[in-house]
Amino acid sequence: MAGVPELGFVIIGAQKAGTTSLFEYLRHHPEIHMPAHKEVGFFSSERNYARGWGWYRTVLNEGAPPGTVRGEASVGYMSGTVDRRGAEEMMNPAPPEAPTEDIVPSRIREHAPDAKLICVLRDPVARCLSHYRMAVLSRAEKRPFDEVIVDRLQPAALESARHEITGNNGYIARGEYHRILSGFWRAFPPEQLLTVFSSELNAHPAEVVSRVCEFVGVDPDYVPSNLEVRYREAALARRLPNVDLYAWQDQVSQVTLPRALWHRLPVGMRRRVDEWYQRASFRVDVWNARRGELTPEMPPHIERRLREHFRPDSLALSEALGVEVPWLAKWNGKGNLPTGEPANSG
Repeated sequence: MAGVPELGFVIIGAQKAGTTSLFEYLRHHPEIHMPAHKEVGFFSSERNYARGWGWYRTVLNEGAPPGTVRGEASVGYMSGTVDRRGAEEMMNPAPPEAPTEDIVPSRIREHAPDAKLICVLRDPVARCLSHYRMAVLSRAEKRPFDEVIVDRLQPAALESARHEITGNNGYIARGEYHRILSGFWRAFPPEQLLTVFSSELNAHPAEVVSRVCEFVGVDPDYVPSNLEVRYREAALARRLPNVDLYAWQDQVSQVTLPRALWHRLPVGMRRRVDEWYQRASFRVDVWNARRGELTPEMPPHIERRLREHFRPDSLALSEALGVEVPWLAKWNGKGNLPTGEPANSG
C-alpha cells in the first residue's frame, strides 16, 4: 500500500511482562491494525519463517483498513534465539556462527528496517516465577520451583536455554534483558527501540499507551475503552482444566498420520485453517484462565540466587538505558520481592 509501511512496529516482548495487555490496548486504536491473534512469531519461529515474507504480509495485512499502521506482538522475538521446533521445511537457517541474539533482530532489519520496536520489561525474578507458574498450568512443568531453578542455574543449562527454545527451559534465560536487547541495539539505531516497564504499564496504563502511540506515529490522545482490563494476569487454574488448544496442536503435530494428512491439504487451505486456529487458541486461552490473588511461593534462598544471577545483567541494562531499572531499587531496599504481584503478565 503506497505510503504505508508494511510493518510499522513490533512488540518484541518480554514474555510474562504485560505484552498481552499492551497488544489488546493498541489493537483497538483506529489508526492501528494488528492481527487478531498475538504471537505470529514470523521472525522467531523457523517453521513460520520458512513460509516466507509473502505469508507474513498476508497475515499482517488481512482485514487492515486503508492507511492504518501495521503492527504485531510476539514475545518469542525477545527469547534471545529462535524456535527450531517444526523446522524441517526451513530453507534459509541462520548461519551457525551468528550470535543467537542477533538472529531475530537481523531478520526484522532485513525485511522491515524502519520498523519501530517496543519491549516491556518486568522484574526478571518475578517474571521467572510467573513463567514457571504458566508452565505448571500448561503441564509443561511438574517439578517444585526451587528444584527447577537450581537445575536451570547450572552453566550448561543456561547455555542450552540461550541457544535453543523448549517449552520450559527459559525461566532464567528470558530475563537476561541486556544480553537479549544487545542484538537489537546492534541491528537498529537506538531511536527505533522503546523500552517501557510493566510496573509503569500496571500503574499508569494511559500514560504508557500514549507514549507508545506517539512512538509509532498515531494519535497519542486516544484512550482505549479496555484500558482498565488486565489481560492474562497470572492464573490460579483453568476453568476447564483439559482445554488447551496450543497443547492440543503440539500433541497432534507429533503424530505421523495427522501430520501427513495435514501436508496433503492445499497450501491456501492450510494457511486459512492455521490462522483461524491461532486466533481461536488465543481467545480461548484468555477466557479459560481463572484469576485470583497468588500467594508468595519463592524460598528466600532461591530469590537471593536469582537476584545475584540477574544483577550484572540488570546493571548493564540500566547503564545502556541511562536510567536505573525499577527492580534494582527494590532489590537494594528492604523487604522481600512481592512474588504475588498482580502485574500484567501476558
